[in-house]
Amino acid sequence: MKLYLISNDITLRSRWIGILSSLHPTTLSEFSFDIATPSIIMITDQVLADVSDDTLKQFFKNRVMILSMTPNFTEAQRFLALGAMGYGNAMMHGSHLYSVYQALEEGKIWLHPDFITLMISQMHDRNNSKEKSLEILASLSKREQEVALMLGDGATHQEISDVLDITVRTVKAHATAIYQKLNVKDRLALSLLLHT
Repeated sequence: MKLYLISNDITLRSRWIGILSSLHPTTLSEFSFDIATPSIIMITDQVLADVSDDTLKQFFKNRVMILSMTPNFTEAQRFLALGAMGYGNAMMHGSHLYSVYQALEEGKIWLHPDFITLMISQMHDRNNSKEKSLEILASLSKREQEVALMLGDGATHQEISDVLDITVRTVKAHATAIYQKLNVKDRLALSLLLHT
């Protein structure tokens, strides 16, 4: 799948090229629809500042990751609601940029863990009843249900470990089993299942 790196900041573009050179990216300095389909696009929010929401919806039919020098949750929500597949810091570590590429290549959404926690806590505010959640979790063991409810409410592995007095490794093992049994890929998907 073709990779495009789009930023009007030459220093930032050069950094990305250095990190992702093995993927042979094409670079652009401004917004464009002249992009091969299907493609993965990593683009700065600055380039999209004057682009209308309707145009963004069309553009986001590609697999688009928005990168910001000053990431904020409100902007992340807006871009994701319009169809972007990811949002993060433009200066993130190189290994994370590769993770972004891999996630988008697999058709997955990529977000910084802090944003995932915020989204989950907002969904929790629109909570389904605990009874409905337990119906959804009926195929899980009692301990897996406890872990699933806490994961769905945005608790970290360490917080779950502390509350349930089990190791973080055990929490991770339960989380893996939960995701497999419920056919969800991560805790954001679990939270959506429990709270929508």
